[in-house]
Amino acid sequence: MKKLIAIAALVCAFAAEARPESHERPPERRHKDKESECHSRVWLPLGLSILTPPIQIPSPSHTVIGGMINLGYGQMDSIAILDVGLINNVTHVMTGAELGPANLAGTCVGAQAGALNITGTTVGLQLGVLNFTGNLHGVQLGLLNFSASGGAWIFPIFNLGL
Repeated sequence: MKKLIAIAALVCAFAAEARPESHERPPERRHKDKESECHSRVWLPLGLSILTPPIQIPSPSHTVIGGMINLGYGQMDSIAILDVGLINNVTHVMTGAELGPANLAGTCVGAQAGALNITGTTVGLQLGVLNFTGNLHGVQLGLLNFSASGGAWIFPIFNLGL
């Protein structure tokens, strides 16, 4: 079962990377952006943050395919598979699971579990005491659930957005 979950997370990570951008750039800029994007992707089985992002391997501007452990506050551009710690912040796309007391993500494709979960877009599950999302395409389970679009605006215990 653990192997199946890991394989599913990897497939989701590559699917999220393959999606076209909603705002197309001119062809000459698109190629340069992809080159610089390749230099910021890090294939690590494990990243580590101690206290704040300046004490962090790799730097917050990278994408990690693997896992991240945050012993305090950790921030990454994007993470695929697992983000665990006290305060987890993924500024763009979190694909997989984010576990900790406070979880923040631009887009979460997978699951967030913690006391406070905040995303711009949720595709999957938010499980916590307070769940906030701008765009819900999945399920929120918690004491209070807030969703700007998809599902009810505010709903206790269970909120569903399609």
